[in-house]
Amino acid sequence: MRTKAIVTLVCVLQASVAVGPAHAAASRLLRRMVVVGDSVLAGFASGGLVKVGQPGQLQSAPAMIARRAHVKLSFPLMDRPGVPAPLQIVDANGNGQLDRGEVRRVTDDIGFRDDPGQRARNLAVPGEDMTSVFQTIDPGDIARQAVRGDVSGRDALKFLILGLPLRTESVSQITRARDLRPSFLLVWMGNNDVLGMATRTDPNAEMTSPAQFAVQFRRLLQELANTGAPMAVGNLPDPTGIPALRRAAGDVTTCRTAAGTTEPVAPDDLLSIDLDPALLPTPPCGKVLNATERAAVRAKVVAINAEIAAIIHEVELARGVAIAPVDMFTKFDDAARDGVDVNGDGTPDVTTRYLGGLFSLDGVHPSRTGNAFVANAFIDAINSRFGEGISPVNVVRVAARDPLAHSRFRPAGEPPFGLIDDSADDEVEDFFPSIFERVRLKTSDFTDELENLIDRFF
Repeated sequence: MRTKAIVTLVCVLQASVAVGPAHAAASRLLRRMVVVGDSVLAGFASGGLVKVGQPGQLQSAPAMIARRAHVKLSFPLMDRPGVPAPLQIVDANGNGQLDRGEVRRVTDDIGFRDDPGQRARNLAVPGEDMTSVFQTIDPGDIARQAVRGDVSGRDALKFLILGLPLRTESVSQITRARDLRPSFLLVWMGNNDVLGMATRTDPNAEMTSPAQFAVQFRRLLQELANTGAPMAVGNLPDPTGIPALRRAAGDVTTCRTAAGTTEPVAPDDLLSIDLDPALLPTPPCGKVLNATERAAVRAKVVAINAEIAAIIHEVELARGVAIAPVDMFTKFDDAARDGVDVNGDGTPDVTTRYLGGLFSLDGVHPSRTGNAFVANAFIDAINSRFGEGISPVNVVRVAARDPLAHSRFRPAGEPPFGLIDDSADDEVEDFFPSIFERVRLKTSDFTDELENLIDRFF
């Protein structure tokens, strides 16, 4: 059991994002902004959730939006080493190159809420999907389960974000959003409903159809519309563009079918960066996402985005709540095709490739620079729809200070297979189930804190 470290850098690690200069005008629209979403808006990156990191929660897109709007946004900040600890590059052989197994966690320990008494307005939960967002948890029950050691990792993570400060009523993102009486809602949900098609290299991995997604998404916006707050709502990027997938690029030229025969693999076919090297040089064909399958994934996302656009329009008309659509699909598509010219010299400075600058070490979530990219997409949509004058994030400045935007380990071509850790497990393939299991196995790290909270509350 771990005793929580005393936090000394209060000014830096405060739970509310600091506003800008005292003379700057705060946005009245965003003065009580509440965030509803999944891992991206939560500030999850490099496989972990931590208040300050590369990046951390305080470098997330919502944090950047709040700073540009000169409003406060309170977070459920996680202390070090994180929940779970983020990945790092460990140059084990000192050759200055990115080799197999050198992206890893240096500890299995996990952190806890930096301030369990802080009421957070960023409610985004890593791993949340269009089913779990409606599911409530009883904070008292989850706390007791964690003390007994029989809590699920998903529930434990949701508890750390939504269940503290302890309360007697059951909670979800939706109930907490309603209770916080928001002046504005920042919403981006559904990414985890399509992610598995990419990470599992199978367009049939996610069984929710666009029509089924629409039923859940309509319910989400209708319930959020009950707050009366205007919103900015993002659609979904094509998940096959994440750098957690790499091109075969001649390293894999054939794959093995279930019948034992081989099929050709094209240079642009995609495989997980954490594919077990023992499966090479001829992995199972199920580990390869070919062009036809990639097109099927993209078509499903396009259909879901059409549903999102229609539902936004429908809810606006029916409920009288203004909603700014945020086209993340096109934003990330453009970045994948052209890169991003952050300094305006006509040359792309960051790309969507692994360590290209827009994504963190897990190859799924944005880097600090990627979060600035996401923040500006929301800011542009808010300014356009609501007539706000929020200035964009200075991406040049963010990228200059972002180690992942100019890493010396950036591979010249594709990253090696088996990149994450040195186990045979593919952490990309079952991304959040793996994260939840890490959390479940180490909830004993914060048993002391929970017992103290339970004793005081009950």
